[in-house]
Amino acid sequence: MAGTIRLVLGDQLSRSLSGLAGLDKERDVVLMAEVIEEVTYVRHHKRKVAFLFSAMRHFADELREEGITVDYVRLDDEPTVAAFPVRWRAR
Repeated sequence: MAGTIRLVLGDQLSRSLSGLAGLDKERDVVLMAEVIEEVTYVRHHKRKVAFLFSAMRHFADELREEGITVDYVRLDDEPTVAAFPVRWRAR
């Protein structure tokens, strides 16, 4: 049986996030993505962007260590966010 895709954004890096409540480690998937629009809609210092992406990657690693499936899309990954429908259709 399919689970739920749980979206976690860069400003939601907390285990107390309501979107993670009741997460089923066997079926659910946490989706995290480095999205260029999130860091370009207003000017950000390069260090802030690097810190944000680093924090996201560390949080994803923490979730994986807890046995949670995380689909993490890095900014430099292929396919890009535009390909999410194709990416998820394969699941």
